[in-house]
Amino acid sequence: MNQRRYDIDALRSIAMFLLIFYHLAISFTSVAPYIAFVQNKRFNDGVWDLLSIMNSWRIPLVFLISGIALRLSFQRRTKIEILKERIKILIVPYIFGTVIFGTASLAIAFTYYEGWSSEYLWFGVITIFDGAHLWFLKNIFIYCLILIPFLNLISNKAAKETIFSKILSMPGGVFVFSIPIILEGQLLNTTAYSEVVNYGRSYQEYANTSHGFLLGFLWFFLGIILVSQGEVFWESNKRNWKTHLFVGFILYFYRYFNNFEDGFSLDNRLISFESFNFIFLMLGVGAVYLNKDSPQLTYYKTAVYPVYIVHLPVQMAVMYFFAGINIHPIIKFPIVLFLICFLSLTIYHSIKNFKPLRPLFGLRNK
Repeated sequence: MNQRRYDIDALRSIAMFLLIFYHLAISFTSVAPYIAFVQNKRFNDGVWDLLSIMNSWRIPLVFLISGIALRLSFQRRTKIEILKERIKILIVPYIFGTVIFGTASLAIAFTYYEGWSSEYLWFGVITIFDGAHLWFLKNIFIYCLILIPFLNLISNKAAKETIFSKILSMPGGVFVFSIPIILEGQLLNTTAYSEVVNYGRSYQEYANTSHGFLLGFLWFFLGIILVSQGEVFWESNKRNWKTHLFVGFILYFYRYFNNFEDGFSLDNRLISFESFNFIFLMLGVGAVYLNKDSPQLTYYKTAVYPVYIVHLPVQMAVMYFFAGINIHPIIKFPIVLFLICFLSLTIYHSIKNFKPLRPLFGLRNK
């Protein structure tokens, strides 16, 4: 358990990049104006077919990795040290990033739409209050406050054999851990669009919904429990990733051929099980192919967090100038994605050696 898991570092970097990719793709859809994203003049909602592959698991994967990281940190730190560390790397960047970069992205979008109306300003105030693109940091910190006091009880620090490790050792045993995720999908089934309960509407609405909060907590908690089983967990991931690949894509294509809206393709229990399989596919591929150190990993695991914090206003600024240029979206998208990453990395390099700024971007001062 003391050995560093380089695959988790790699998956964290991949998950953050996928969020950047996803945010840019939104600018090429009809949804963009409704969430204050600068919209490309030529938009095509056919991109949702691609986005739907990752839509069910991109955010839950972030919560799972955060739970795993908390548990691995507990192997080397006390509970008080972990709490202080989480305040530094979660709350400080959350407040700073929301106020500065969340506000900047909204200001650029409102200017683009010439929407400096009272309605837009009220939407902006609510968005900033909810954390803008950094909303999930608030959730993760709350999960830490809830679970850190119980880490001695749930972390299996002595590496003993438990009922969970026995289940993971069984053929197909990993699927037992999908039960709470499916049950949450059932809860969403029964409460979707209910104004009385106001739990959530669709599975992909994670930000600032009760559905997103509970689902995130379940994945965060599972991350702690599963990684506490030691090598049994990692061996299970290596052994089962091809099964998860098969099941995940079968369920995705079922929804695809039903246009994501007919019959069981809207059943949140089905979507939750699809999500489960794609997440464990990522864990398995990571365990097999990514658990090794490299200079590239060292660089990106440090850079990706501040890059994510700053990327949204950078995206809005780049799209502000590119939105009206008559280039086919297939060509424009990779150009804009490159510029967003390049400019965000440039900002990162401009602040990474300035000690007073590092904590504001979630970077430790050594």
